Amino acid sequence: MSTIKPLNGLTRRNFLTRVAAAGGHAALYETMVAMGLIGLPTAWAGPPKLKSGIGIGQSVLILGAGIGGLTTAYILNQYGYRCQILEASHRAGGRNFTARRGDTVIEESKENGRTVQQCRFDSGLYMNLGPGRLPYHHRRVLGYCQELGVALEPYIMNTTGNLFQSNDGFAGKPTTFRQMQTDARGFISELLAKAANKGSLDEELSADDKQRLLSLLKTFGNLNARHESKHLLYQGSTRAGCGPDPEERATPNPYFSCEVPERGDLSELLKSDFWNNSFYDSLEYEWQPTLFQPVGGMDMIVQGFLRKVGDLITYNAPVVEIDNKNDGVSVTYMQGNQRVTEGADYCVSNIPAPILYKIIKGNRSFAKTFLKAVAGSGFSASCKVGWQCNTRFWEQSPVDIYGGISWTDDIIEQIWYPSNDCFSEKGTLTGAYIHDQVDSNHATLLGTYDLDKRLEVARAGGAKLHQEFLNNSIVPIEKGLSIAWQNVPHQEGAWPHWGDEQQHDNVYRDLLLGDRRFHVVGDQTSTLPGWQEGAMMSAEHVIDLISGNKHRKDIPADIEAPDTYEITQGLG
Repeated sequence: MSTIKPLNGLTRRNFLTRVAAAGGHAALYETMVAMGLIGLPTAWAGPPKLKSGIGIGQSVLILGAGIGGLTTAYILNQYGYRCQILEASHRAGGRNFTARRGDTVIEESKENGRTVQQCRFDSGLYMNLGPGRLPYHHRRVLGYCQELGVALEPYIMNTTGNLFQSNDGFAGKPTTFRQMQTDARGFISELLAKAANKGSLDEELSADDKQRLLSLLKTFGNLNARHESKHLLYQGSTRAGCGPDPEERATPNPYFSCEVPERGDLSELLKSDFWNNSFYDSLEYEWQPTLFQPVGGMDMIVQGFLRKVGDLITYNAPVVEIDNKNDGVSVTYMQGNQRVTEGADYCVSNIPAPILYKIIKGNRSFAKTFLKAVAGSGFSASCKVGWQCNTRFWEQSPVDIYGGISWTDDIIEQIWYPSNDCFSEKGTLTGAYIHDQVDSNHATLLGTYDLDKRLEVARAGGAKLHQEFLNNSIVPIEKGLSIAWQNVPHQEGAWPHWGDEQQHDNVYRDLLLGDRRFHVVGDQTSTLPGWQEGAMMSAEHVIDLISGNKHRKDIPADIEAPDTYEITQGLG
């Protein structure tokens, strides 16, 4: 990769920051592609191709059976490497965790000690406690799903019937996405049209361009929706739905077509602060249609890998000591009360960096630069709350929601509706999906609550959008389930926390380099933190290093760490 020189005094980082501020994530992505900083998604040509039998006689210890570790074992095993996976917990998948009846969620926190929840959903119902969607341009994960025989179905990120609720706007009542989107476009278009007609934009627009702009605004904002006027006005639109007929009956009916509903109130719209509460997330590149999900739950990906490498895993085997050498690595782990030591030619760690640091802190067999990199890697808090619902009330009139996400400025942040099994009797809702953000620590806070309080808080937040949450026969609180990933043993967070600090660039690069025959995988060593695609990307990177397909000298010196908020929440 060639070094990009500063532009008129701007560093590359500052230049890209300005691009993102002006045009959003999509513009930033395209600019980075044009600058040669990242490749197009379609450039992925499949898993690494190694020389036949290259791994025969060589051994690899893989620490952790998360997606990164499973991908590593799956590929290396095909080329003759003798792989053993040490998994600290009782299950594979890491943060890919689908809860079904009888599954347990174990947490440990200083506030509540050790807690164990058992999933009490009815048989056949499930909820993805970790990742829940696969973007169409994540070619690796889609490719591995096809190779492993994992069936996929569409995941619906957004519908116009999804709701937005804010305590500050519309008297706290939820409003449909289509109403808010239509009103926002209409009011903005009307105001811009007025500015253009008053000559306020004459310095920027030619006469012809002005007329074209007005034509665009008329269509974009659906101006003059009810009658012709010499002024372009926003007066409501059927894009927001249908209004009632003069006798307050719903339209359309035998006597009246779909009537234009009353437009919203601009002041209430602005007071809701909707644009700062994930309203436009579905426009961000990682969440643009089409998205997919595995049929039957996200852990079908894990099951696909287990069919290939499941016999290589030793469960309940937490690592307690690592000795890193020039010609190999030895690892000591626990099996019950017994310490067991294994040696291998290579070691690949899928252990989250903060946990890995607890194991190797002060270990002189590792280079100081590598220890510093592992120590400088933090993980972010995130929580989910799941509900069994005995009726699919969200699919019933007048709500009529089939998939997608509703948003609120309440602590619960969002409600996910299932994209599968429409019209069936029951279903599950993700009744909260909470992150720590730049200006709030909602996920950390919820993780300090005891299990009963979490459900009560999530139920109250859900009731702001759907009153059915308050009816225990419809949403039984005794079947509620929650997870605070920062409290989960052997995970201690949802995804790596990277920012725009310069030191993160150095830390990130040193993790990519590894230390001699010790390597790190997972989304923590990828440009897609928080995504399974990133974990698979990192596995392929390490496989290329182990096999000699590429060398440490090939890793660019000017790497920039990804922005976690941008990649996981669209908040860059």
